[in-house]
Amino acid sequence: MTEHNEQQAAQKTSDGADLVAEVRDFIATRKLLNLASLAADGQPHASTAPFLAADGNFYLYISDLSEHCANLKANSKASVIFNADEADTKQAFARLRVTFNVVASIVGRGEELWLQRIEQLREKFGPVMDHLKDLEDFHLFELKPSAGRYVKGFGQAYALEGLEKQVALHLKDGHKEKNSDAA
Repeated sequence: MTEHNEQQAAQKTSDGADLVAEVRDFIATRKLLNLASLAADGQPHASTAPFLAADGNFYLYISDLSEHCANLKANSKASVIFNADEADTKQAFARLRVTFNVVASIVGRGEELWLQRIEQLREKFGPVMDHLKDLEDFHLFELKPSAGRYVKGFGQAYALEGLEKQVALHLKDGHKEKNSDAA
């Protein structure tokens, strides 16, 4: 590899790392995620849930009484989206957002990871967790993100590979203007 190619590769890695850091910082400002899950009959379901981001994963502490809990138990594949506040969005078509495909699994009650995440949820959401942690119908789900997309605005869409990989690929192809010369 030539010195010029090495510099270009380093620049791409640095840009990817910077964009992934932006994504992490943005997600850190959110308390809720929007979740798309599938019911056992294959019908899609959209919902919102409080979440924790830790070690490159997302964690939900949700009740059996919620539809999304039953869905995640029946089908581990789901999708999440984090949106900028509408009040902070000047152009609705260019709203800042991050999406990920995720695979959900239940963290066993009382496991070391369960205890750590419940404490972190308490730090984030307060003493309500002291009550919720003792309710047996609640389960801690770990959502492992894979393919994702970060949209910063028009012409600023990036493909992501989870929250841990320092990879962000600028998506430049796709929009095509109508050809006015076509008959």
